[in-house]
Amino acid sequence: MSDASEIEALLDSLGRLVDETEGKGGRWKNVWDEIKNVGEAFKGSRFPTVQDRQAAWKRFQSIIADARASQNIAKELFEERVRASEHHLEQILSYAERATPSSESANVILTIITGGVNVLIREGIKAILGPFDERKLELQKCNEAMKEGWAYLSRNKTEMLGKHKQEAFNALKRASESLTATWNTWRGERQEAVERFHAEKQAAWQARIEKREAWEARIRENISKLEDRLDRLQGALEHRNSNLSKLEDMRDSAWSDSYRDRVDTWISDEHEKINSIEGKISQIKEWISDMESKLR
Repeated sequence: MSDASEIEALLDSLGRLVDETEGKGGRWKNVWDEIKNVGEAFKGSRFPTVQDRQAAWKRFQSIIADARASQNIAKELFEERVRASEHHLEQILSYAERATPSSESANVILTIITGGVNVLIREGIKAILGPFDERKLELQKCNEAMKEGWAYLSRNKTEMLGKHKQEAFNALKRASESLTATWNTWRGERQEAVERFHAEKQAAWQARIEKREAWEARIRENISKLEDRLDRLQGALEHRNSNLSKLEDMRDSAWSDSYRDRVDTWISDEHEKINSIEGKISQIKEWISDMESKLR
């Protein structure tokens, strides 16, 4: 059980703790833990008079109000600092992103030096180097963004939280490493493209000749297959026409109307089959004609 002097001593200590926490940016959790302890000490404490107890309690509540107000101010200041730090981080990450070369351009260059050069041979060496020149302009812009990013970090690092500064530094460092590697790759690939251009030119010409010959061979093979199929269909057509002639003779010599009707049905079916065959023959002749025109 505490007496009045002990309570006053606790309040003095609590007041100092609040002032120190506010001034030095201490942990407010420690303050609230101590407030809880002082509140427990009040329970069952003894004061000379009721007025003395009320005065001590009023002082205690005043300290709590000061602590709450100071904590709110500290919280607002910290949140403002966090927002400013996050803004700086966002700007630096944007610089890092702009300083990182795009993979799309790299893929274009890779395509050119690994075979895509063939499609540009007829345009000459300038067409080969064009994408490399475009890539160079992109990398130069990346260089500018990189310099601006490091300069921005240097100017604003005092306003950033430690974790944000580290994240910003790591982002710029990764972008710098990527940019350096891409420059090295660009130089090597550009040289390789120039060296391969002349060798690929002759190879591409030979490949086009072989491709044309193979294509013509396939066309001729397809024509031969269609002609075989056409012969079979014409044979089938002769057979159907012969069968149709027999059916017409049967109808003409039918001994009853019912039998004649049955033969008419067979004749109708035969006409449908003949029409189908003739349609196929017409289509195949058209295909053969189209293919022969491609060879001319």
